[in-house]
Amino acid sequence: MKRKISVFEIGVKAIFTLSGLILSSVLYAQNTEEATIQNEFQLTGDSISFPLTIVNDFPFISGEVNGVKGKFMFDTGHKEAISINNNIVPLTTQKEIGGGSTGSGQKFRRYTNDIIEEVHLVNGLQFQNLRQTPSANYDFLQNGITPDCIGYIGHNFFNGYILKIDYTKRMLTFYKSTFIREASKDFLDGEKVVAVLDFETRKLPNFPMIKVEVDDVEMLATFDTGGSYGSLEMTDEDAENLTKKGALIDYGKDGSDDNLYSLNKVKMNPQLTVNLIGIYKDSTDFNSPVRRALGITEDNELTFAYRFLSQYKTVWDYDHKKIYILEY
Repeated sequence: MKRKISVFEIGVKAIFTLSGLILSSVLYAQNTEEATIQNEFQLTGDSISFPLTIVNDFPFISGEVNGVKGKFMFDTGHKEAISINNNIVPLTTQKEIGGGSTGSGQKFRRYTNDIIEEVHLVNGLQFQNLRQTPSANYDFLQNGITPDCIGYIGHNFFNGYILKIDYTKRMLTFYKSTFIREASKDFLDGEKVVAVLDFETRKLPNFPMIKVEVDDVEMLATFDTGGSYGSLEMTDEDAENLTKKGALIDYGKDGSDDNLYSLNKVKMNPQLTVNLIGIYKDSTDFNSPVRRALGITEDNELTFAYRFLSQYKTVWDYDHKKIYILEY
């Protein structure tokens, strides 16, 4: 699963798990915070939207750091609010804090920065004098996805907000999680709800998990915008079983010559069964750092990413542990 880029952290010694849109920032901001310069890289206000750029199978938010323009990968599997690519953005006062690696195996050193002078985002949000901001050399994102990747935006940026993802309109919208909003559910206005999934989290709060079935094979499934097309890790015995039944089919290779598979009739709940066409597959590695980081003990693990998110709009309500599946 070489394309699974998502980055996530555990403590100091970390394990980490795209056309442009030329539109007025006023179109995307539903509150007044876009005119306010903030000193903490975190959302404020009631609701706000961001235009997305999709490169291959990954979502990006355009912006700049200290005058260097580029794109941040929007990665729900990345816990930190922001992490800057020091291979593009010159950072002269970094302090090393440990090592890290992605879910697909790229390794790097991690740093912290006392001050980041300015960060601007495409919808007009501005941040100045950010303290203790992480950075690392993310040249693998430049080389493998987009040459102007200036870092990650992750879960802590929108902690306390409900997230709506629309890959067709290329839009992210965030709604502040409140008691009034939980009652009104205005984030569903005008939407057709296909299914509502109740999820759990384990070791990391930014990884929603549900149990799914394919034929008679059970899997634990996670949701991750940084998970490339999506991926499947399963035992050889279960893979052979599903192949014989026509539920797991060789789909050919991607542009990097990695094998892709189609996984059919994935039952997510009684209301929703989906097909995932063109995801990565590997044999179960019970000793993998990703499994340890997420607390996965099940034999089979499935990641819902681009192949699923391009089929449905989704709303992720972390506070109430629900994901709403909406019709495009």
